[in-house]
This record gives sequence, structure tokens and C-alpha cells, in this order.
Amino acid sequence: MAKTDRTLRIDIHGLHVDDAMDFLSNRIAHAPRGTEKIVVVHGYNRGTALKEAVRRIRHPRIVEIAPSFANDGETIVWLRS
Repeated sequence: MAKTDRTLRIDIHGLHVDDAMDFLSNRIAHAPRGTEKIVVVHGYNRGTALKEAVRRIRHPRIVEIAPSFANDGETIVWLRS
């Protein structure tokens, strides 16, 4: 996990869906105050299960979930501060 400014970058590709969602939920819950977004790297070459799961995740801190227009293998999760 890398942090730049108010953005966290989390790489979950290669994980099983259940493990990835548990990991992502934990990171969302414990993201430092002031974090605006999490860039989730889920990959795209080996199917869409992770991408679809990330885009369906729900958490009270999530404001919006959007595809990354820069990379098909990433999703942006916008957070409340």
C-alpha cells in the first residue's frame, strides 16, 4: 500500500475475491483521516471477478466508486474524510 497526498493505492490482484474484499474493507475502515480516495488495483487480464466485487463493495465511508479512466485494471473508491 502506498500513500501519496490524500490517496492510498492498494494492490489486490492475485487475491481470491473473499480475501480481497476483507482486505479492502479493513483498509477503508482504517484509512487515515483526510484520505480522499483509494486507488484499487484489481487487474483485468484474468477475468472480472475482482473488479466487479470492488465496484459492489459497501462501507459507510464510501462516497462513490468509479472506474479509472487511466487504467482498466483500477477502480477509484472515494471516501468521506
